[in-house]
Amino acid sequence: MSGTVMLIHADPQVHLQVERACSELDASLVIVPSIENAFEAIEGSMPDVVLIDVEERKGGVISVFKQLRQRWQRLCAILIAEQARSEQAIEAMKHGAVNYLIKPINHTDLVTHIENAMRISRDMTVPTVYESDQRDTPVERIIGQSPAMQQVFKLIGLIAPQNVNVLITGESGTGKELVAKALYHHSKRKDRPFLAVNCAAIPETLLESELFGHEKGAFTGAHIRRIGKFEQCDGGTIFLDEIGDIPLTTQAKLLRVLQDGSFQRLGGNETIGCDVRIIAATNQNIERLIAERRFRKDLFYRLKVASIDMPPLRERDVDPALLAHYFVRRFNTQLGTQIQKFSPLALTALLSYNWPGNVRELENIIKASLVLARGTVFQLDFLPEKIRNVTRIEPGETAPSEMTTAHMSFGGNMQELCEQLLSHDQFHGQLYKQLVNVAECELIKACLRKAKGLISPTARMLGITRTTLRKKMTEHGIQINTLIYDRQNDDHSGQ
Repeated sequence: MSGTVMLIHADPQVHLQVERACSELDASLVIVPSIENAFEAIEGSMPDVVLIDVEERKGGVISVFKQLRQRWQRLCAILIAEQARSEQAIEAMKHGAVNYLIKPINHTDLVTHIENAMRISRDMTVPTVYESDQRDTPVERIIGQSPAMQQVFKLIGLIAPQNVNVLITGESGTGKELVAKALYHHSKRKDRPFLAVNCAAIPETLLESELFGHEKGAFTGAHIRRIGKFEQCDGGTIFLDEIGDIPLTTQAKLLRVLQDGSFQRLGGNETIGCDVRIIAATNQNIERLIAERRFRKDLFYRLKVASIDMPPLRERDVDPALLAHYFVRRFNTQLGTQIQKFSPLALTALLSYNWPGNVRELENIIKASLVLARGTVFQLDFLPEKIRNVTRIEPGETAPSEMTTAHMSFGGNMQELCEQLLSHDQFHGQLYKQLVNVAECELIKACLRKAKGLISPTARMLGITRTTLRKKMTEHGIQINTLIYDRQNDDHSGQ
């Protein structure tokens, strides 16, 4: 993870440790000899992460750190101390430090802490934008030209400036976290802290402490008071991912924060006020969780003041092709590949696959495919077999039975077709229906060939929805790749 780390007034041992950690993370290191030089140094380089050795001047360093945070409210800092001092740790965390470490520091732990801090810094400082031609600009892009994504963009523009809580819903891998970051970067709180918490990744017993903090002795292992994310993020924005996994006891405490802006640390009696905007996300059906009494209805309505539903990739028209090009550009540099374009068959396969894992699955498949890539054209055989041979069957649907009219030959002569239908006793009593089925099958095939296998243009030609088209293709056993190959063979045979 590239970036810049600044180390302020560190002893030689910490200096060596941080230097080694930065080398492992591919991050550049800037050394500042004393805390007095910090303002000028930060102004000059704007590092991603600042590490401060607090030992020599003790409370004096904390005082200067407060001034640094007042000037740069999104400053991502880790403080390092010779020994644990509860009040010092509390003051540091209350004023925005992302961590407070005690010497000696394990190398693996130090690498993890710096990497996490760099990720937090990136969330706050790297803007999330819609696709643009500025490809070299360090931004995170939301790619999409489909009507479904245009609606998402409009909602981001309308909701972001409003100081309201937002609930983002959608299947796993659809890009909910990118939308949360876009809401933050386009909000009035963009110069205040932003912290992301994956509620599903934190054990239930520790989640309440992570969010609200705890007092010394609140539970086994609570040796000092801990400041939680809400207290750290006062005035800023918290992104609660996988909100559906929060236990009911923590939900009650979260509801209080939403209602009156206050909470108590775990094991404490002091009421702490906070001003935090909450952006929550889930891939679960919250209404079903409410019916099962696993999620509070009052909390749901407090979170869903505004909402954005992320469309699955299979409903985003040509977006899989746009995303594929974007990921190729991104991974070309990392993997040393030289892919410049996609072959028509590769694009057809990408647009035909159902993408159950959505954008995340597409990203992983493109990266894995580039490992096998050669030349400048992304070929069909770079893709996994499941995508090369796909029909784009909806989840839960089954393949058609073998005895359907789709498998009957149709040479274009209606009289011959009628006689062929009459020759099959099993079709008697439903000849009209079977004739319509054959005509429908041939019409869909013709439109698919005309649209070069693309689903959306075919649906528009037929005057039906994409979902209906995919269902009918499944019923008739139509495979896009087979159609394309058949058409190419027909063209060559006629030459």
